[in-house]
Amino acid sequence: MLPKLGSFTFHIDSYVCDFKGKATLPVIGDFILQAATMHASERGFGYETMVKEYTAWVLSRLSIEMYEYPAYDEDIVIETWIEDVSRFFTQRCFRFVNGSQQTIGYARTIWAAIDMTTRRPVDILAWKGEIADYIETERDCPAKKPEKIPAVDGETIHEYTVKYSDIDINRHVNSVKYIEHLVNVFDLEMFKNNDIGTFEIVYLTEGMFGDKLSIYQQARSANEYLMDVKKDGLSVCRSRIVWK
Repeated sequence: MLPKLGSFTFHIDSYVCDFKGKATLPVIGDFILQAATMHASERGFGYETMVKEYTAWVLSRLSIEMYEYPAYDEDIVIETWIEDVSRFFTQRCFRFVNGSQQTIGYARTIWAAIDMTTRRPVDILAWKGEIADYIETERDCPAKKPEKIPAVDGETIHEYTVKYSDIDINRHVNSVKYIEHLVNVFDLEMFKNNDIGTFEIVYLTEGMFGDKLSIYQQARSANEYLMDVKKDGLSVCRSRIVWK
């Protein structure tokens, strides 16, 4: 049996940096998905195994807390472990470590497994009960557990149609693409003077090719915003963003 903890190193190249020379939040989101994928694949419940059984992991909730963003030409180590497993969900944690061995952030995720034919949830423990063998109980994850995010009404601040580059191998909008669309509604001045300290997102249903999606925004304060991505008036995903 492999160790419960997985550790993966990513290099911050120039093409993943913003104008401040730091990795962007969508890039951090992409690294999280890569680390989760590699950890699961090495332990026998990754994409290669699942696709043969017509199942797929789908991200249900994500919470990221960044103390500092990695800069150009740095390495970032992402540690990941499974915190809990139930019938229909597994909870996975992440710790981000920079080249100076400093912790620069944490993340939590909640995943479901779905049947690719019916698009219905799969009983994880009946399907791959050995996942529970990898639950790590000795590590702490300070990141807040993803919670329910209220709906946002009012005026649309951005609209877009789902295109080819939004769609992933599971034929729905990639999780990170939602993050890209959400952060892009803020102007450059916001990014010049601030960083996103906390990002939470709850995925409620699938966005598909050709869907027309609308983003709604509600400011709770000068640095906290609720976001709601809707299709035909119904929420596809909801997000909470806190700037620092």
